[in-house]
Amino acid sequence: MTQSFTCSACGAPNYAEADSIRMACAYCGANLTIPEHLRTKSIPNVRETISRARPANSPEIDTPDLFRKAQPIAVKAWNLYAYWTWVRWLLPTCLTLIVVGIIICAALGALPFVFNLFR
Repeated sequence: MTQSFTCSACGAPNYAEADSIRMACAYCGANLTIPEHLRTKSIPNVRETISRARPANSPEIDTPDLFRKAQPIAVKAWNLYAYWTWVRWLLPTCLTLIVVGIIICAALGALPFVFNLFR
């Protein structure tokens, strides 16, 4: 049972707060020092918890979920591979056409000069 002590300012009864040395009067708000014989420690709030063990992973149960999570990654990887194969074919083809075009332009530009040599 908790005992009360009186406020030095208004004389009202106050009950000591746990784990504190000073407190405010509940009626007038004056600062009070709790007498040493009324100072108490707080009682810890202990709650018993039941630990629930997580069930072991089962490949049969987890597989569809894993496939659902991996599907967007697999689709992006496949698209990246398709783009890479297309670029791998397109880049050398374009460079070859450019080089052949330069050679043809140079040959056609040199034709009048060549024909003037044989006259």
